Amino acid sequence: MKYEILLADDDASIRLVLSKALTRAGHTVKATDNAETLIKWSAAGHGDIILTDVMMNGTEIFNYLPLISEDRPTIPIIIISANNTVNTALKAGRHKVFAYIPKPFDLVEVTQAILRAGLSVNPKKKKINDELSKLPMIGRSPAMQPVYRAISRFSAGNLPVLIQGEVGTGKDLVAKLLHDGGARKKLPFFRETDFENTSLTLQKVNGGDIYIDEVAELSLKQQEKLLAVLTASEMNPPASRPRLISSTRKDLRKLASEGKFRDDLLYRINVAEIRIPPLSERGRDIYELSASFLTRASANKSRRFNSQALDVLHRHNWSGNVRELENLVNRLSVLYSDDLITAEMVLQEFIKDSESSNKVEQDQKLRGLLEAACRRLLSIDPDSIDGSSYNIALSWVEKPLIIEALRLTGGNKAKAADYLGIHRNTLRSRLKVLDIS
Repeated sequence: MKYEILLADDDASIRLVLSKALTRAGHTVKATDNAETLIKWSAAGHGDIILTDVMMNGTEIFNYLPLISEDRPTIPIIIISANNTVNTALKAGRHKVFAYIPKPFDLVEVTQAILRAGLSVNPKKKKINDELSKLPMIGRSPAMQPVYRAISRFSAGNLPVLIQGEVGTGKDLVAKLLHDGGARKKLPFFRETDFENTSLTLQKVNGGDIYIDEVAELSLKQQEKLLAVLTASEMNPPASRPRLISSTRKDLRKLASEGKFRDDLLYRINVAEIRIPPLSERGRDIYELSASFLTRASANKSRRFNSQALDVLHRHNWSGNVRELENLVNRLSVLYSDDLITAEMVLQEFIKDSESSNKVEQDQKLRGLLEAACRRLLSIDPDSIDGSSYNIALSWVEKPLIIEALRLTGGNKAKAADYLGIHRNTLRSRLKVLDIS
């Protein structure tokens, strides 16, 4: 749906970028660099939606919002701001702005906020914006934009598609979107790996899509049979030929060089490629994903994460990617009945995960960290550091070890020495050397 946007920003380059993007999206834009003109336009009945910066020529837009609301109480106001502080966000909330978007902003995020704002005041236009409400993948980060473009480009084609990504990134979902987004939507989505009977397989697929999840796990015999199916399909009319969609987290070229994956099959499947980024590259998508998973898992749809909890989630190393995040949110939803999910709750679940993880894996990680630190230390010019590299590296381990032993024994030096397996005189000496009080 097309809307008239009143745009206010004292940065000419931002006005230009936003004006072009919104115009391309089908909207009309009236742009100004000051709040006074914005108020005049709004009072005169211009515009369906207001998109404005917080600061213009040294003045906060919040000072003018009551004037706008007095004349136009229902007009949606979207705030964009480079001053991304808690205070700014709180002010936006007090003035009941429709959306608050920090700079630097994603143009997709802005255009989608415009569409949502339009729907909020004109529910009759919902049918026209079904595409927005049915977005099958969550996330608007720059890292995900190539994925969306690739899905759009390849879904309607016939090229084999290889989806690459770590465990839990959503490879299965992308494969299903490729199928559902094109002409094969009503045809079979074949997920088996049993290709014993080539003609029977082709009959079952019937021109649809063959999807192989983790194609690298196929045995050489299975690879041979899949290749036979693809070769036989070339004798069929184009409309009845299956398309191969495959996914992997591994390097197929490396496997091929090692003789673990057929070269001829690799060339067949790796024609069009989609790389799904890990969650660690998706930035603020974590916030949106977390909120969506919590809403989906909870009967109480008002439940939410507080800002501290979102910060903890954002800083976490998501080795299991989106799947790990979804599992965590589902667990939080079940274990805690509070409307507000706090940072303490999230950290408690992280601790549980850490305690239940494989001890060998933990030891390997610790050794890896120590090795990396030692390599870094030894790369420094010895003349530029205070003391020997050996003693510095030793103190990294020895000092926290002694401190922890004292903590566990309530400061009792004799018990701490026994705990560490050293003589108490040795402990006293090390306490002095390491300056541990």
